Amino acid sequence: MYEKLVNCLKQIYPLTLKQQEEICKVFEFQNLPRDTTLLKVGEVCNHTHFIVEGLARSSYKKDTKEFVTWLGFEGEFVHSAQSFLLREPSLESIVLISDCKLLSLSHSNLELLYGKDPIWNKFGRLLYELHYIRLQARLNSHLSMSAAERYDQIYLRHPDILDRVKLVHLASYLGMTPETLSRLRANKEKRQRIYGKHY
Repeated sequence: MYEKLVNCLKQIYPLTLKQQEEICKVFEFQNLPRDTTLLKVGEVCNHTHFIVEGLARSSYKKDTKEFVTWLGFEGEFVHSAQSFLLREPSLESIVLISDCKLLSLSHSNLELLYGKDPIWNKFGRLLYELHYIRLQARLNSHLSMSAAERYDQIYLRHPDILDRVKLVHLASYLGMTPETLSRLRANKEKRQRIYGKHY
């Protein structure tokens, strides 16, 4: 269970065996059902969650329309970064799309780690640098890629994405209408039938 977490963290920064054991002690395992709300709009985000198995989405609502800002996959951390760091009410909610196995770290336990060993301060900085890089890449894709290119990009990373995420949520995440996404999906399936499944 904790092996995936440790392997992920070691990709960010090399950890000694003692440090690996130390970090595992402060993460709490949670086995939660689909549609569980991890964070509501207006709440302060008190945990960051590492997804061992499952999928989550963060979103906000304007009037009656939901806008998906982020999808969290296996091997990723999900939280409201601004709320978690600044200790202010979250502008977004986080909901589980599927049954999930999570390893959750509280803000208070993270602060305890920071006080124990300077390495965790460096680790925390690197973790948020990675978060920023991913956020910047997402922004760049919306500015420089066509709708079809954005769909192809996420499909290459997650070929089963439309089996796991509702079309309306994926369309919102990709910045397009459900109708556009349906058309792109149909065109891709047609190309695959003609040229092969890896096209």
